[in-house]
Amino acid sequence: MKKTIARPDDLSNKSKISAVKARVFNHGSLSKEAIGFISCLLLASVFLLFPETAVTFAASISDHAIKEFGLGFIVFPSLLVILSLVIACTPFGKVRLGGKGEKPEFGFISWTAMLFAAGMGSGLIFWGVAEPIVHFAHPPAFVTESPLLSNAANAKDTALALTYFHWGVHAWAVYAISGLVMAWFAFNRSRSMTISASFTDKAKGSKFQVFDFLAVIAVIFGVAGTLANTIALVQSGLQHLVPWDIAGLMFRLVLLLAIALAFTVSSTLGLEKGIKQMSLFNLLFVVAMLVAVISLVDPIQVAGTVITSTASYLSLLPSLSFSIDPDSRTWSEGWSIIYFVWWIAWAPFVGPFIARISRGRSVRQYLLCTIFIPTITTIVWFSAFGGSVFEMSILDDVIAATNKDVTNGLFTFFEYLPYGNILAFSAILLLVTFVITSADSAIFVSGMLTGSSKLRSKLMWSLTLVAITTALILKNDINLNKQIAILGAVPFTLILLAQTCILIKEVITHKGTS
Repeated sequence: MKKTIARPDDLSNKSKISAVKARVFNHGSLSKEAIGFISCLLLASVFLLFPETAVTFAASISDHAIKEFGLGFIVFPSLLVILSLVIACTPFGKVRLGGKGEKPEFGFISWTAMLFAAGMGSGLIFWGVAEPIVHFAHPPAFVTESPLLSNAANAKDTALALTYFHWGVHAWAVYAISGLVMAWFAFNRSRSMTISASFTDKAKGSKFQVFDFLAVIAVIFGVAGTLANTIALVQSGLQHLVPWDIAGLMFRLVLLLAIALAFTVSSTLGLEKGIKQMSLFNLLFVVAMLVAVISLVDPIQVAGTVITSTASYLSLLPSLSFSIDPDSRTWSEGWSIIYFVWWIAWAPFVGPFIARISRGRSVRQYLLCTIFIPTITTIVWFSAFGGSVFEMSILDDVIAATNKDVTNGLFTFFEYLPYGNILAFSAILLLVTFVITSADSAIFVSGMLTGSSKLRSKLMWSLTLVAITTALILKNDINLNKQIAILGAVPFTLILLAQTCILIKEVITHKGTS
């Protein structure tokens, strides 16, 4: 038998081939990036080539999950609220993320601004007037059947309380627990900042890495739905303010490209130069707009609304958190359930993002600030916007405008205020900057979860986000956008449940060594 002698150049070629194979199949960062790229390409292609079919099919999946598992989607966040408070009160709450002596990377104001802007900033603008008005004009059955809740003295506070239920402690507990799990294993157990790191200490080759891709899908769909709704509101607002017709598809597409360019540039600048600066700008802008609106209406009345509506919120919280009124099932599916699923859909990117910026904070400070500072801000915001409409002569006009199109409520409110046009343009600008912050944070986290922060990775995720949003814009249905936004939450709910169980085990077994 003839023996073949390998030449040096053959060995060199074989080594190169082996190296390529290793890089492709070792489940390392390049492999994750490659799989992510293929997944993105397929998603983008399907939604661009078959927008009608893709959007309708994706929405049907979300709708089925809401109808089948509705109560579970309400109870789970409620339990996370309780868990957060319990952990904050235990000795585990004293532990610093990163270990003893670890100092926060960001100042308190910068930290608060970034977590708030990433979490739900643009949504407050979108629903600030519309949602309380809708709950007032079309309350659920359990409200209309209760003389106490539906009487003239309490109906307005009840409408605001229902809004707080959707935007308050439940939403932020979902974000807080999701982020705490990742921060704990990344900073205190020296693992990577990924979803899979909660389940294994293997950096490569773990079967749990599929969770990272499911999380990224949830991120992309969640932000795409929000981005599509934001563009619809911006278009509606500008149509109120400019004399020419901008109601067509072309305007929405051009606006999407402009926003995409902005969030892509911001994400490439990183946390310090891009996301942090944009978040601080948003925070200052929000405070300025909130102060302006309060001063233009009645500050004393707003303060009173904050107190009475918060009392109503606290009184309704126990019953809303653990049950669904049979006669109000349709309302719950259209509002409470879809909101809570939406927050779970956003958790794979808001959670890791909050975790990334929270090193050096104690677990107690992390939980209490993450849950209660945004909740308090949310209560004041809705009291100033939706609550003010309740006390004005324009209530019927705003109800009529909102019934016609929920995007009209905010701008109808501004029409009756001094300097209304300035406020309207400011709201539009704030909408755009908020959604830019959310999108660049999502791109940053998507790269982090797939193991690559390279420019090409960020461009890849940006392209996918734009493609899915384009399909939603072509469909142009706000309620459908909400269903698309929650698509990724269906599988991620189980992942978050498993992460929560792991966190409870860590709290129980913690010996105070970190």
